[in-house]
Amino acid sequence: MLLWPFCKFYFQARTKYQLHTPFVYELVQAVLEDRRRYYAFRDIEAIRQKMLASERMIERTDYGAGAQKKGQLLPLRKLVQRSASSARQGRRLFRLAHHFKPNNLLELGSSTGIGTMYLAAAARNAPFISLEGCPNTAAVAQSNLQLLDLKQVQVRVGPFESQLPAAIEALAPLGLVYLDGNHRLAPTLSYFEACLAHSNDQTVFVFDDMYWSREMMEAWKQIKAHPRVRLTVDFYDLSLVFINPGIKVQQHWKVVPQWWKPWKVF
Repeated sequence: MLLWPFCKFYFQARTKYQLHTPFVYELVQAVLEDRRRYYAFRDIEAIRQKMLASERMIERTDYGAGAQKKGQLLPLRKLVQRSASSARQGRRLFRLAHHFKPNNLLELGSSTGIGTMYLAAAARNAPFISLEGCPNTAAVAQSNLQLLDLKQVQVRVGPFESQLPAAIEALAPLGLVYLDGNHRLAPTLSYFEACLAHSNDQTVFVFDDMYWSREMMEAWKQIKAHPRVRLTVDFYDLSLVFINPGIKVQQHWKVVPQWWKPWKVF
């Protein structure tokens, strides 16, 4: 993750007090400003701590950016440290799903299932397909989901290119799409276009790590410029896209919690 993009983002970001669109204000209140804690937070973080204390080794197959080689052997704790959603990000995912109540969810990149559990715990009655390229990592995610009785989640294993069409067909029209895998320009744009073709006015797109590299920042720039994109709300660690044509004027917001800029009260 590059430092200078965060500094630029922070300088440009607004708080809830500078938002003039009711939809965005309510979203920020629900996702960034809500301080309530849910039982799921405690349970998921307990699973994270158990993995961080584990001596288990995982043979990791990585199809995305940053892959060193196929069949890389990694301690589970390092895999969690390197690729799992943070607790803050997980809480935001939970609140997003809780706020929008999507009819279904599609995730690209299960990893060890931390982000998956946060989303699924907030949307227990919604069908959920999570795609993961590495079979051993997917097995960890599936085991973690079973610990929380999140039976609605299907973890499907294989490269996204082969698994995505069937997943889209099973869920379309898509409700909430979380793209958190293969952090490269061309694949990210390809996955977005594939999902966009089977979306409707209520579909919510959530992107992770759009500031991870210059390549991902270029992907985010192109996504924002897409003719069907009407609104983006950027929280830095999560970047949201809305395509509802009812939003007449295209808008792009960068937002931080109010306490990050306490002097911004008007």
